[in-house]
Amino acid sequence: MKVPFSWLKEFVSIPQDPYELAQRLTMRGLEVESVEKREPAFSNVYVGEIVHMERPPGLDRLVVCHVDTANEVLPILCGARNIKVGDKVPVAKVGARLSGGEVIGRKKIRGVESLGMLCSERELGLSDDHSGIFLLPPHLQKGVSLGEVEGIRDLIFDVNVPANRGDCLSILGIAREVASLVGGRVELPEIELSEDEEPIDTCVDLDVLSSEACPRYVLRMLKGTSCVPSPFFIRNRLYMCGMRPINAIVDVTNYVMLELGQPLHAFDYERIRKGRIVVKVNSAPLPFRTLDGEERVLEEGDLLICDGDGPVAIAGVMGGENSEITGNTRHVLLESAFFNPLYIRRTSRRLNIRSEASLRFERGIDIGLVDYASKRAIGLMKETAGGTILRGKREVMYHEGEKKIFVSLSKLEKMMGATVGEETFAALLGSIGFGIERREEGAFSISVPSFRLDVSEFMDIVEEVARLYGYERIPPKIPVGMLRVAPFDSSLKKRRRIKEFFVSAGFFEVMNFAFFSKRDLQNHSIKESDGRYLAVSILNPVSRELELMRTFLLPGLLKNVSYNLNRGVRNLRIFEIGKVFTRGTDGSPEERYHIAFLLTGKEREYFWREEIRDYDFFDLKGVAEAFSEKFLIDISFVRGREPFLLEGTTTDLFLGGQKIGSMGEVKGETLERYGIEQKVFACEMDLQRVLSEMAFYGTFQEIPRFPPVVRDFSFYVDEDVPVELVREKIRSISPLIKSVGIFDVYKKEKRSVSFRVVFQSLEGTLTEERISELQASIIQELVKIEGVNLRT
Repeated sequence: MKVPFSWLKEFVSIPQDPYELAQRLTMRGLEVESVEKREPAFSNVYVGEIVHMERPPGLDRLVVCHVDTANEVLPILCGARNIKVGDKVPVAKVGARLSGGEVIGRKKIRGVESLGMLCSERELGLSDDHSGIFLLPPHLQKGVSLGEVEGIRDLIFDVNVPANRGDCLSILGIAREVASLVGGRVELPEIELSEDEEPIDTCVDLDVLSSEACPRYVLRMLKGTSCVPSPFFIRNRLYMCGMRPINAIVDVTNYVMLELGQPLHAFDYERIRKGRIVVKVNSAPLPFRTLDGEERVLEEGDLLICDGDGPVAIAGVMGGENSEITGNTRHVLLESAFFNPLYIRRTSRRLNIRSEASLRFERGIDIGLVDYASKRAIGLMKETAGGTILRGKREVMYHEGEKKIFVSLSKLEKMMGATVGEETFAALLGSIGFGIERREEGAFSISVPSFRLDVSEFMDIVEEVARLYGYERIPPKIPVGMLRVAPFDSSLKKRRRIKEFFVSAGFFEVMNFAFFSKRDLQNHSIKESDGRYLAVSILNPVSRELELMRTFLLPGLLKNVSYNLNRGVRNLRIFEIGKVFTRGTDGSPEERYHIAFLLTGKEREYFWREEIRDYDFFDLKGVAEAFSEKFLIDISFVRGREPFLLEGTTTDLFLGGQKIGSMGEVKGETLERYGIEQKVFACEMDLQRVLSEMAFYGTFQEIPRFPPVVRDFSFYVDEDVPVELVREKIRSISPLIKSVGIFDVYKKEKRSVSFRVVFQSLEGTLTEERISELQASIIQELVKIEGVNLRT
């Protein structure tokens, strides 16, 4: 924030050097990034007072102004029409140099001598205004060098205000910190309103329909005003703070916002329909044209300022084109309010409108200053643009009162690492507006001022005291603590082993945010009846794309694929282990670890000897089977159904009779929604269930001394009978069956599946008779399954 030093001194007396003050503010946590010198572009120009004016004969368009510069009265010819006797004006004496380099000399026109020049703002390089003579404030003393007047010559502090210190986004806020540093006291501008007998109640009604969104709202009104340019010293300060002057009404709202930190908004009263203002939370999509001429769509949850027929402003963000101040405005309705920062931040980010007002509302303003700011602004409007202030105000207020925090001084000193003492402790907090009430020895009740929204608990008080005391005064200490052996976390070690497995299999690990959006659920065709649809909402999302806690991992992996494809990487093997967030049977959120992995593109980038094939479903299944074998987990593969996986490839994964995940080829319409134009094969599992079954260490057995025996079996298996069911049935017949694999699938009229079975004993060589018994048992058990017949 830009802080003109002359403006700061109007709030607090500053006895020390500005550069030293900048250093001390930086040490307080308000970093002054630079101190800019603002030098006048002219020289030898003084403050003068017009004491007499006369029109010389023969010079109809000129007058001779006799200007008192304290030590002499100079006759100066002038053609401007905006001056009169008694005005204070800038006088460029003979020899003065103006901003454009022009040097003023003696002039004589038709015998009338002119010993100088009365200057406009443009001639002095102060602005582009050349409409008349620059009228100076009446309090300036005659004979003073204009280049030395505060505001013409100035220093500008560029202060980097921390995100939690919304109270310091104003001259007043910085002045409070300066007063604490120099032992001074902040003086607010005095306000004396001269109000008309007509009450504001007869002109406007006010309704606030959400006390949560808008705890305080104030309206004041000015009648019979005009949209003239602001006085120079208002415009000049706006320029120095990086804002563009517009007209007296709008400039005053910006001026008071910079001065006090309270954003304001001025409505053209004659454009407020039915003389009514309603503050409400929007309930349905609504088109609205803002001051910048853009047509925007207001959505459910946006906080609106409405008149009798519809919205006239997006609260705290931007006003509407239908109620803006124009050159024809005669009556002004002034708004001053406190809006809930969450509402403003959400709407501002969604609409991508970041204004000076929204910045302050988002960080939190002083609810106690709302009415004072409205009085300050309406008074300045009358002073600069004329008009009549209607009596009173319209106000709605729902204020909870001040916050109190109990503080143990001994605990605070232990946290700080320095001894402060009761007297210093009370003086430090008191210097920045905190109330201190001593309850007992070493114990205090601290009242938090309304402008410090960032202070809400004991640790905030510790931070404040440390900051005010001075971090450089706290002695450095080496932390002392006991060394403890970290407890054995079998779950963490198992997850690390799983990561090692996937990395060794050629996969890259990805890490995504634990958030996604409703669009991701729609992209995967997840229905409301699906448990994954019941996502946990985030109260203050970073963006609309990250508004829900994710219920499964695949959306993040597909975004990773899309990101890589857009950058030329087409062959991917990636996996992620992370938490998903679902709702339990009682509706409360639950966290569970999931693992998801996918393959897309070709199995390798290039190879000189043979053609490189694309990944297919069986590559994915092979990884899942290797995972099962590696960690001794008995995972079964059964045909299944998922809304985002291609029918015919969708396979459900079962462990101990419970479904733990699914895998298959991702549907084309799902891929298209993520901009992916090649096949993707994906698998996702509930890792929590896998970890519970996974042994940390495998069991070891001796190498068999006796030879295995291999036999092949062929069966006709109906299409609706899962082949995995048949394979599992074979394995369950005898412990002598060590493995069952599929080596051939043939389909003509019927589907024929050939199984290779390996028999082996650790106790002796299997006899032919024993093998025959086992063969017979396999055939006997399998033909009992409906849809399975022996192929002869």
